[in-house]
Amino acid sequence: MFRVAIILFPGTNCEGETRRMLLNAGLQADYVRWNQRDLVPQYDAYVLPGGFAYEDRGRAGIVAAQDPIMQLIKTEAQHGKPVIGICNGCQVLVETGLIPGVNDTALAGAVAMNTRVKDGKIIGTGFYHDRVYIETVTPKDRCAVTMGLDHGTVFPATVANGEGRFIFPTDVLLELEQHDQIIFKYCTSTGVILNEFPTTPNGAMWGIAGLCNPAGNVVAYMPHPERHDTGVELFVALRRYLEQPPVRTPYQLQWQSPTSVIEPYQPNDNCMQLFVELVIADNTATTIELALRQRGLTVQVHRKIHWEVWLNSNTKPDTATLTTLVQTGELLNTNKEKFSNHYQVPPQTYSFLVRYNDDYEGKAVADTLRQRFNLNYVDNVRKGVLWELHCPAGDAQSQLAEVQKILQTYMLYNPYAQECKIMSTV
Repeated sequence: MFRVAIILFPGTNCEGETRRMLLNAGLQADYVRWNQRDLVPQYDAYVLPGGFAYEDRGRAGIVAAQDPIMQLIKTEAQHGKPVIGICNGCQVLVETGLIPGVNDTALAGAVAMNTRVKDGKIIGTGFYHDRVYIETVTPKDRCAVTMGLDHGTVFPATVANGEGRFIFPTDVLLELEQHDQIIFKYCTSTGVILNEFPTTPNGAMWGIAGLCNPAGNVVAYMPHPERHDTGVELFVALRRYLEQPPVRTPYQLQWQSPTSVIEPYQPNDNCMQLFVELVIADNTATTIELALRQRGLTVQVHRKIHWEVWLNSNTKPDTATLTTLVQTGELLNTNKEKFSNHYQVPPQTYSFLVRYNDDYEGKAVADTLRQRFNLNYVDNVRKGVLWELHCPAGDAQSQLAEVQKILQTYMLYNPYAQECKIMSTV
């Protein structure tokens, strides 16, 4: 009997239904925790189930993607062993670059905050939980979860996540479509593919629900078909794949990732800035720091929330305006946070501002300030995270080299969903 490892990170919570389906499909399923790395090579396949690994600190999937166990799983995947990522596991596989498999494992996309789009308008963002349907849009032998499944097979599934929106460069998607690497799309119960809410629950590009790598042994999908009885068919397909892997002509995706340039931050001409930090322990910053240290990158990480509130030309960014904004409670909770409206980069520190390109959260706060608090002088709001990397040792050149290595991990930002600016004194 083939042995499948269900990989558990701190925060994983969907291992039970995953194991049940694997057992029902005739596979042996064992739980393997993130710190049981020595067990990894003995398994025939791996499943990364849903949940909130490391509480989604930083962004969904990124800390787990940097965990040492994922390097071992990458190696096993390169040897042809199947790796399946479901929901949070899907986010992890995208952040590792195992999906979609460009230039081996180069980062090529993101799984961003859900946006519910209907009739061309965004009617909601963030966490969403409901029943959906997905359709198989590839040939039956394309990947590890479609062996024996006809093109057009429809499955009921459940979505339960806050970040499920696939974002990839269009050139990448065209290549993936050419090679049948887009394996699932959201559809109606009758199999009509429709990239609009509620059929597509998260605004994913092209209504994509799942993808595979070029070899077909690595698969990632956001919904949970394993929460429905029919979902067992995906794991039966995995068993078939293990029994008789298809012979496939190897190829490489041709897309090349562009060079990312980090430019200086320039605030809007007439705006107020707030730099908000916790007065209690910042577990997110601590987790990112520990993850970097695990990779041999020794820095101290601090984090602030950054708000940029754009004001109309008739409003001055003065103390009275600042007081009014703070009193709304929309920009910070004064019971556990403190703020400043000026910023000085600390000594021996590199400071980077990371913001989502579409920044729906900032837009939602702007709407609330105008509609609920009648602050009609607010034109827009941008929300970001200010990451401070303190380098206590070494000369300036070695410190810069260390920071560049950190940026290359993409731990702080995903360039396909976020912008990153370097901060100077404000």
